Amino acid sequence: MIGWMLMLTAALPAATTDQAGAPSAAAQPSIFDKAINTPGIGWTPYGPNQTAKQVPATDVPGGNAVQIKVARAGANPWDSGVTYPTVKPIAVGDTLMTMVFLRAPAAAEGQTVTIPVGMGGSEPPYTPIASEPVQVGSTWKRYFVTGVAAQAFAAGKANISVQLAGAKQVIEVGPAFLLDLGPNFDRSKLPHN
Repeated sequence: MIGWMLMLTAALPAATTDQAGAPSAAAQPSIFDKAINTPGIGWTPYGPNQTAKQVPATDVPGGNAVQIKVARAGANPWDSGVTYPTVKPIAVGDTLMTMVFLRAPAAAEGQTVTIPVGMGGSEPPYTPIASEPVQVGSTWKRYFVTGVAAQAFAAGKANISVQLAGAKQVIEVGPAFLLDLGPNFDRSKLPHN
């Protein structure tokens, strides 16, 4: 995780100094200053045919995850899943990056399940910012989704979503980060799956 944080920190605006030549507060940016969610495991389960509980996860930052058991597939992958709200607004044209830890503990060795991960509006019509199907295996891995906001969202009116109704399955979701990198950010510098 540190590698991609250093890469992004290097891409942030150059350091500045105050009148005495000492580094100013802006001189030491942290990638977490760009977080527009409260980083952690603030997941909210939704939809039918699923149960959720917090479980230990020693292989992810913070050591905890949320395990979701989906009893049967829904008519649509988005019929049940988990969401994670924003706490800051998003402006039109802002480049966003979601990073989430996922695993499918019941997947056979070498097998994966397809899970849609996205970010977008939290209220109808659920305007998407970006979504990507990721291949989740039995071990913890970071997954990334990037996009550019085509509209503005007030604080709390957008979220990260993990859609789980595509199959009967057990999925664990760990820490997640939604970063707002501002307008005109070079997306080629961002990590990808």
